[in-house]
Amino acid sequence: MTFRELLNLYQSGELGPEQSREVAEAIDREDALLEYLSERDALPELDGAADAAPNNTDSEMEKKFQRELKRSIRRAFARLGVTVGAALLVILLLAQFVLPRVIDWFYYDPGQIVAQIREKHKVSQDTAYVADTQSNRMTLDMAVYSELFLPGVYRDNVRVVEHGYGEYDVIITQNVAYNDMPMVDVAGHISKGRLLLYDANLFKAPVGNAFEWGLNFPDPALRLSEQIQAPVTHADGSTELHAIGIAGYPEDAREKLEALEDGKVYGGFVSLDRVMDYDSFYAFLEHCQNYHIWCAVQLSEKPSYLSNWGFGIDYGGGANALAWDREKYPALKRTGDDPTVIQDGETAKAHMQDLLRYLSDHPEFAEMMSRDYGFSGYTAVTECPQFGTVQDRDLAPLIEYLDKHGVQVYGFWIMASKDTLLQLQDSPEVYSVAVQPLR
Repeated sequence: MTFRELLNLYQSGELGPEQSREVAEAIDREDALLEYLSERDALPELDGAADAAPNNTDSEMEKKFQRELKRSIRRAFARLGVTVGAALLVILLLAQFVLPRVIDWFYYDPGQIVAQIREKHKVSQDTAYVADTQSNRMTLDMAVYSELFLPGVYRDNVRVVEHGYGEYDVIITQNVAYNDMPMVDVAGHISKGRLLLYDANLFKAPVGNAFEWGLNFPDPALRLSEQIQAPVTHADGSTELHAIGIAGYPEDAREKLEALEDGKVYGGFVSLDRVMDYDSFYAFLEHCQNYHIWCAVQLSEKPSYLSNWGFGIDYGGGANALAWDREKYPALKRTGDDPTVIQDGETAKAHMQDLLRYLSDHPEFAEMMSRDYGFSGYTAVTECPQFGTVQDRDLAPLIEYLDKHGVQVYGFWIMASKDTLLQLQDSPEVYSVAVQPLR
């Protein structure tokens, strides 16, 4: 009979008095032994302690009990080890594969695939191919942001390397090259919603005084030449100057243009002498349609209440996936059937409104640029400009203003040669031209 069977009989009360006494004594001795070993943290070394005990004091029954006890302890430790190991493995797998994604959900994810288009293109009567186009979040955001705020620096392709935990490497690439200009790519890193660009100069929005309409709260119903006074020299020799933009007075602007190099291309900020509706603006620039042009749009009663917002008249030339949601943003990007440039005011209004709607629906990237790079174009829509601050981003008033007034242009950016810029400066429709080196 095994000791386990004896224990079962002892528990059921079927043993005789003598056997019951021997089993009870054995249990008492083993309880005392376990308590002693537990206090000394020596349970794993029970084998050695049992072997060292004098054999002549152990009954056969006690030896059987010890063997059963040691087997139970080994099994318990084995189960504990397996449980702890499995728990650690689960924790490691969660930390490796799940936790990085969970943390990503709380921050801006530039690599999120948000637009995918599958199009069938017919090459000839018997030949066709299917094109799959997809774009990540930052590609779409960068395309809209750069068109709204960065004349001459349109970017519609961002490559993203994900590291998890809200960490990303990004490369903002240039897909379209201008004449005689190098292709410029910019790398950066996004860490938990904060953007670090390794060359931030490319993405600086034009300053508030790039256009004369950004100063002194001029009246859009009048010409600049009727509002900006020439310098006044007093009898004591002191000169009273009117606040002017970076171009200076018209004569100053022309002097600076004369000093430019022949045959070289520049970026020019052209301040119109009067605010024009888009149809008049397009007719005025009809002879310049071969140039890349970005127009600054009036979005409030006084242009100076906002930073410079606008769009390229060759709208949405890249970023094919910008057309992924035609139902919600039908005019965000031109289609293959559209003209190369926007030729009428209604199309211009629809395109500008779609840019604003997209920005209103997806403000994270613009807010990140505004916070991390100061005076970006994305500033508060208030009665007083609050450059670089994070305030109410309600763009509905801007969209409503466009609905009521259409696209009103107070200036434009153009990439042109010295001769073209001088011709513009001499035009009666232009007040002044400020020049910047192309980036």
